Amino acid sequence: FTVTVLSVAREKELGTFDQLLVSPLRPFEIVIGKTIPALIIALIEGTLIICAAIFIFRIPFTGSFFWLYVTMFVFVCSIIGAGLFISTICQTQQQAILGSFVFMTPAVLLSGYATPIENMPIWLQRILVINPLSYYLIIVKGLFLKDMPGYIVLENIWPMVIIAIFTLTGSVLFFRGRLI
Repeated sequence: FTVTVLSVAREKELGTFDQLLVSPLRPFEIVIGKTIPALIIALIEGTLIICAAIFIFRIPFTGSFFWLYVTMFVFVCSIIGAGLFISTICQTQQQAILGSFVFMTPAVLLSGYATPIENMPIWLQRILVINPLSYYLIIVKGLFLKDMPGYIVLENIWPMVIIAIFTLTGSVLFFRGRLI
């Protein structure tokens, strides 16, 4: 997440962002170019964490690896999209780091990791529908411990897909806005 947050802001600060804008690449191609490396690294790291959970910590995995990796892919896309969205809005790396902190701290604290979402006030539960981490945690816990069926996984994936589409599209639009 932090790498994608800093990617565009760093280029703006160093002056290389303008070189990107005058290149023959279209804005969505630039966003794809910034998304794919982060996606590959995140999926490799996720695989290492899954292997550690299963083989080192002996956490039983009862679900489907297919659904786990589909979920991980969608989650990573939504987080990368949020990072690029924040990065395209910011002008400096300091703003990007602050934006990262402002997004990630509440996202982790209010994801259901430490406190169940059901115990939070209703108004806060309604705001948390935009937190991709809460959906991801539901799926990962369900796949690891309960053999969550595919239809329940899909019920929790589609909000992350919408978040990914919105944030990645927003990043492209902000890139395009710089071209005009």
